[in-house]
Amino acid sequence: MGELAQNVRVGIIILMWMVISISLIMYNKWLLSYAHFGFPFALTSTHQLFAAIMSHVVCASGLQTPPKLTFDQVLSLICPIAVCSALSLALSNQAMVYISVPFMQMLKAAIPTFSFLIGVSIGLEMFAWRLLGVVIWIGAGVAIASYGEVDFVLHGFVIALVGLVVEAARLVLSQRLLQGQDIKFNAITGIYYQAPISFLALFVPFMAFEFHDASVVMGRIPAHLIANACIAASLNVASFMVLKETSAVTYGICGQVKDWLNILIAVPIFGTRLSLIQPVGYGLAVLGVFFYKRLRTVIAKEMADAERAKADEDGEPLVAGRGESLKRSHSHA
Repeated sequence: MGELAQNVRVGIIILMWMVISISLIMYNKWLLSYAHFGFPFALTSTHQLFAAIMSHVVCASGLQTPPKLTFDQVLSLICPIAVCSALSLALSNQAMVYISVPFMQMLKAAIPTFSFLIGVSIGLEMFAWRLLGVVIWIGAGVAIASYGEVDFVLHGFVIALVGLVVEAARLVLSQRLLQGQDIKFNAITGIYYQAPISFLALFVPFMAFEFHDASVVMGRIPAHLIANACIAASLNVASFMVLKETSAVTYGICGQVKDWLNILIAVPIFGTRLSLIQPVGYGLAVLGVFFYKRLRTVIAKEMADAERAKADEDGEPLVAGRGESLKRSHSHA
């Protein structure tokens, strides 16, 4: 009975996370496209401000303890990730002004492709022809889904792709932080450091490009902006709870289910038109993502076994090498 109750509890937490995440995406789309609040820096900076307040309240209450970082560590390790996170979110919201929620979700399947290319280019990711083949597979699936987009808007598509490249860079930088530093973060303590910097990174372009026009519209819909920001802050808490109660693998699988639900729910809500070829292309891309993650695990095991065998031959103790590094990077993907 105790195990059943625990499973029900975890199921409720996952369901809550999915509902909050899907609600936020739909709410963002409505604000940006239908409520005529086409100001992505204003919207995203509001999210980051509320996230910063939430994380600092949680840490000040003693529920979480952030790791102690020096100013140099914050500047060199956290700032690049925070700026990439801010730009990624702002560009994604900007793209949502022009393209549909389903199309945006389909494009997000390309993130592993960009992450692989960036990781290899800076020497953090190991190059393997097998991985490259799967990456091309994912890209082909996304290309098919893009080709079938009924209401294709070129500049929205370009903005979305740039945002996804920046998001991939953020993931690579996060991977480097987790592998290269003996610093432990979770969703809340990471936001504790990241959100204030992201807010500042967004506040500058907001003041420069959006303040004059956005301030007029913000005065008409303050309740919506506050509610939207509260949902965004609660999503951070929900994500933390899911990761705490499950595993990274479960989180990833549930994320794929959530992405499909986003598409299925957005179609009737916003009257989005889909071609028959789009679900096929997206399905191929999602399948490619699954094989990509699986192949990374296999290659990591092969490398670890090879290093162990070499160490046994040389009679030397095994030290963490590329295989161990790849395992750690996969666990945080």
